[in-house]
Amino acid sequence: MKKRSKLGTLRNKCDALMQIIGHRRNPFCLLCGKAQQVMHHFFPKSVSSFLRYNWDNLVPLCNGCHMRLHQSGDPSYEERIKKIKGQKWYNWLAQHARDYIKINTAYYENIYLDLEVMLIKEIESNNPTL
Repeated sequence: MKKRSKLGTLRNKCDALMQIIGHRRNPFCLLCGKAQQVMHHFFPKSVSSFLRYNWDNLVPLCNGCHMRLHQSGDPSYEERIKKIKGQKWYNWLAQHARDYIKINTAYYENIYLDLEVMLIKEIESNNPTL
């Protein structure tokens, strides 16, 4: 079995925590209204490390809409998202999609700490008796 790098492990932990927070913040699919199951990166992670954990780049989708978006090649899904979110939203993302960010262990450790704080705030805001 191949051992995962510390960087890869941290990235996966950040990605998982981001999905949990996204589900709490956005329980419904933006396109069809069903239960949200995945936070889709409008600009793919492979295109922009800067936007990987930017909430503006994340779109709540159900598995069905997410699979259709990726597998159909039909640009109407992205156009629907753009129409719902707005041209200003898209322009900002497009402008920042190529922003450079240095990825290293310290970067992911900081992202993870930020995400943990976000999750705690999400939990506290939904259950003030904690």
